[in-house]
Amino acid sequence: MKKPILILSLLGCIIVVLALVRITLVNSISTNGIKLVDIQNQIGAYKKQNELLKEKYLMAAAYTSISAKAESLGFVPVKSQVDLSAPMPLARAQ
Repeated sequence: MKKPILILSLLGCIIVVLALVRITLVNSISTNGIKLVDIQNQIGAYKKQNELLKEKYLMAAAYTSISAKAESLGFVPVKSQVDLSAPMPLARAQ
């Protein structure tokens, strides 16, 4: 008669332990899910910021933008062209 009580009490303890393990796992999964959503929101914000910075960079790197900035700083276009591949004379003849 003691064997069935021992087996039932052992099964009861196993059920309680497994229930506690399940509760712990469900709790950790739910908190990790909240962290995952926060990280996904941060990734979305960084992607949006990256696109804005890429657009800003492309606008600043455009030749028209560089030309306008150079003119506002006082640079003027060069009228004569210098050919660096042709040899330069050592002395000028007079």
